Amino acid sequence: MNTQKTLLLSCLVLSSLCSNSLLASNHHDSDSNKSNGTGHCIYMADNPFAGEPYKACRTNVSEEFCMNYPEVGDGMVSILEPAYSEGDCPREESVGSCERGGWEEVYYQDSNQGPMGVEFGCNFAGDWIAP
Repeated sequence: MNTQKTLLLSCLVLSSLCSNSLLASNHHDSDSNKSNGTGHCIYMADNPFAGEPYKACRTNVSEEFCMNYPEVGDGMVSILEPAYSEGDCPREESVGSCERGGWEEVYYQDSNQGPMGVEFGCNFAGDWIAP
């Protein structure tokens, strides 16, 4: 009887973890996360899974999108202090970027150098590009 309870508990925990992974990978599919301009938006990202807020930049956005990004968000990360500029995100001090299909998220800091850093997070929604 103990083995059945353990097996049932293990299945519940596993299904919970899998559903969280599925939610994490789908939050980038909304209309707000489609390419919508020719500029970039630099911001601080506050990700509950990544430790301290970190500096990032999103490509292919309009000024309107950038200014509204804190309200729209991306489903998991809080967007702080957005600043819009024309052209591509600066790449000089980048630690890498995540290609998300029509736009990139460029990272300048990774406050969590452990296994849950920005490169790991990219794997749920895109392809990692080394600097």
